[in-house]
Amino acid sequence: MARIVLNPAIQVISGDVAGFVYRQQADSSVVLAKQALPDPNWQPSEAQAEQMQKFKEASARYTRLMEDGNVEQAYQKLLAERGSTGRLRALVIGDIPRAPKISAVDLSNYHGEIGNTIRVLAEDSVGILRLSMSISDATSGQVVESAEKEMNGQVIGTVEWVYVATAAVEAVHEAQVHITAYDLAGNEIEASEALPARS
Repeated sequence: MARIVLNPAIQVISGDVAGFVYRQQADSSVVLAKQALPDPNWQPSEAQAEQMQKFKEASARYTRLMEDGNVEQAYQKLLAERGSTGRLRALVIGDIPRAPKISAVDLSNYHGEIGNTIRVLAEDSVGILRLSMSISDATSGQVVESAEKEMNGQVIGTVEWVYVATAAVEAVHEAQVHITAYDLAGNEIEASEALPARS
């Protein structure tokens, strides 16, 4: 691949010219590449076809995500913090296949009573969008309470949430704590922990 800096006689050059592809860079230089000739008999392998399909789906999701101004702004903010502007698409496309992870659901300070705390730790390669929690009475099948933690425009890769319970589960019933973590790319993951019945 050759690299060309235009002289004053040529102001702009881009696109396909005689089998060569020219691309204008932000610094006014031009990158030149020989256009590959398509092989009419080429058929992708199963793995290649699967990868191509994943990229198509990621591109479609990127378009949808960028329709949400808040999501686009969050990604732009992250790019600015990293000092790399103009690479929004690459950041989002790279984030799409990576789901968040719930690293911990700590019930050591939760006994099914009001005022007890539940600690949740969630991680993502780019940023957690929000967390949701529901506490159910597993014996009766009823949801006792639910809550959400919004990030309010912050882009944070690791989030700790210490939730203070506002409702009680009967002592002789088993409690079920269910957590869902959502990332900026629209991925989500769930985790559940059970609290055995107390006598």
